Amino acid sequence: MPEGSAQQTYKVEETNKKMKRVEDQSRISKLPDSLLILILSLLPTKDAFTTSVLSKRWEHLWPSIDSFFFSCKDKSQRKNFISFVDYVLDHSTCSKIKNFHLNFTHLSKYEQRVGFVDDIVDFTISRWVPTNEVKNKNKLLFPISRWLGTAVEKNVENIILLSDSYENDSIDLPDTIYKCSSLITLDLTCCILDKEIVIEWKSLKTLRLNDITLDDDRIVNILSGCPALEILEFLEFSGFRHMEISSSNLKRLKFKNHLSYDNSDDLSLDIFAPHVQHLEISGYMYDLRCRLVNVSSLVSVKLTFQMNWTWFDQGPDEHHVIKTLIEDYLQKLRNATELTFGTCFIEVLMQFDKMSLPELKCKCLTLDWHITEPYFYGAAIMLRASPHVETLNITMETTSLDLEQCPFELGYLAKEHDIHFLSSFEFPNLKNVKVVNASKICLKEHLEWDNDDLFKLSEFLLKNTKVLEKFVIISRRKNCSICSMDCASQYSSRLATKLVCCPRSSTSSMIICKEGAFCD
Repeated sequence: MPEGSAQQTYKVEETNKKMKRVEDQSRISKLPDSLLILILSLLPTKDAFTTSVLSKRWEHLWPSIDSFFFSCKDKSQRKNFISFVDYVLDHSTCSKIKNFHLNFTHLSKYEQRVGFVDDIVDFTISRWVPTNEVKNKNKLLFPISRWLGTAVEKNVENIILLSDSYENDSIDLPDTIYKCSSLITLDLTCCILDKEIVIEWKSLKTLRLNDITLDDDRIVNILSGCPALEILEFLEFSGFRHMEISSSNLKRLKFKNHLSYDNSDDLSLDIFAPHVQHLEISGYMYDLRCRLVNVSSLVSVKLTFQMNWTWFDQGPDEHHVIKTLIEDYLQKLRNATELTFGTCFIEVLMQFDKMSLPELKCKCLTLDWHITEPYFYGAAIMLRASPHVETLNITMETTSLDLEQCPFELGYLAKEHDIHFLSSFEFPNLKNVKVVNASKICLKEHLEWDNDDLFKLSEFLLKNTKVLEKFVIISRRKNCSICSMDCASQYSSRLATKLVCCPRSSTSSMIICKEGAFCD
């Protein structure tokens, strides 16, 4: 094509693109104000604000938004950020704030200063707002407290406060927020809760506390001030040793990652929650032992935590303490219908294969493994205790063997196990099996094996499950950085091919193989 013709074609394409943008903008502008305001409320507030330059009509839309998403991630911009948030909240015309999300990373330390004057803080709002339009230039300290006060005045429903814990920038919440009866969801990271102030969160249904040190008195204060609470989550937690929940409204309880710097002599947490139906304990618990004292209403439970005993040589006595803890868990969870167990449980079952397990009424069993070797013997033991299971999910994320693991544990890993001790056992209710391979190690060598433990377990399930409908094998990783081939996908495909030839009790069962990072 001649050069002139190519340039002309390019100009035509650019003109068409511009016309399409104008047409799209015209279509959006025809929408009613109420719908446009709803759309703007879903955007980061900075983006919603910048739409004011589009036209006269758009100039007056953003003050009506009822959801605010402010984020200060750059130290160099925090002065302008303070001015921008002040300006937006000063010009807000909404009567009620639905969402108030504030990421005040790098900003918390400003709360500790005595005050601001004009020669310290430049209250201009960069390119957005002229200096002479900023209201109350001489506002004093505590911008975060000031903003939260505004949110409370406008009966805010949902608050998320995100701080930077690495700089020890925890802030004290303003007194006004403790009396905010309009709150429905509160999500706090790296804040300080005053145990002397009475909490009155009468409408609060969801509370998430992340990286906040709490003692037993603060826990009592929180629970007594949230009569409508339904969901309670502790992330990166420490301090308290007693959790007693008497409310029948609270149905979901979650603990994730106990902080390792908790140097208390008593590293146990007693949980009294007779009405809680959904419990999760995950992440690293280090030396903390969560004891389930009263959890009689549990329906679904996720226990995927790890403890220090898998890292250090603490000897057989310490392992027996953990064994007793796991046995108690299984006794307390025998009536739950959905159970998810992690590596810790499987390791204990392998090391104490003569444990006395109760009969579990579980109908959906998930084994979520982050392991050095496939622990299918432990899976077989768990299946023996779960005769009512209808759905079995096995997720494997295998990693390289850590030779620094506890010798007591490594000794059992090296032990030969035979899962065919279940040869006379049948699964009368098992309908669906899903095996997800999320391995981080190279599986090239596995492709050359005639048999492996996963195949043996899968073969056993096919042979002893009369009502099986689907056996799904999923690979979540394709290319391997070690062998430069899709060894994980090939392993899953090879496994599926071998299973097709295996004898099955259910004549209507299907074996399905999927691959890809986002397969379900």
